Amino acid sequence: MANVISLKLDTVTLDLTDDKYTESFKNVDSLKTSEAGTTLRAVIRTGIPSLSVAYKCDGTEKGKLDTLAKASKLKAKRWDEGTSAVITWDCFMTNYSADLIVETGTERFYKVSFKLEDLES
Repeated sequence: MANVISLKLDTVTLDLTDDKYTESFKNVDSLKTSEAGTTLRAVIRTGIPSLSVAYKCDGTEKGKLDTLAKASKLKAKRWDEGTSAVITWDCFMTNYSADLIVETGTERFYKVSFKLEDLES
């Protein structure tokens, strides 16, 4: 049985199963070199999230995602396993694509994919 995640992007809620998204985490260091050639390690951030999403939707939901893809900043609410709570995450959408897969007389269905990146990474 698939786990369900509710991903809220601003005002749009997407109900995704675990076969429609992958979550990964990375660590980032901010390294600088002084004039004397000394390496200065200024900032270390660990566990920076990244979420890849791919699923099928109708034209109405695709229209909402089209608008979100143009935003410079999104507020995402997602389940965090580490704290066992819903957290708010500042992110932006990259690699957005929407491909028409079927068109009926009254409706269109699309395969959409995108990646959510941490705003501060």
